[in-house]
Amino acid sequence: GVRADLEVAGDPRLASTEVDVAVLRLVQGALANVRQHAGASRVVVSLSYEPGELLVDVVDDGRGFDPALVGPVTDAGGFGLRAMRERLAVLGGSLSIESAPGEGTAVAASIPLEGGT
Repeated sequence: GVRADLEVAGDPRLASTEVDVAVLRLVQGALANVRQHAGASRVVVSLSYEPGELLVDVVDDGRGFDPALVGPVTDAGGFGLRAMRERLAVLGGSLSIESAPGEGTAVAASIPLEGGT
């Protein structure tokens, strides 16, 4: 199996239901990709509560891929990346993917939080 770790930084606070659902779906999708495609031995999910935003990172040590072969995240996007991006965009958030063959994959999201602090 894949070892999964969760890291939480900052002062966790309540978010809207919409943000909670977006984070749940993002992490579910990213973990499904790790299981189905990455061949990873470890994945780390990080939640970082920053002033005005929540940063979500899912980083694996798997086989990686060339993002250019999947298409831009803003286009068709494979591996459910388009759906992830669209969910975040509705909330004013953003998604980035960093990967290279043999180097693992990092999925990073930034989601605005109400209240700013």
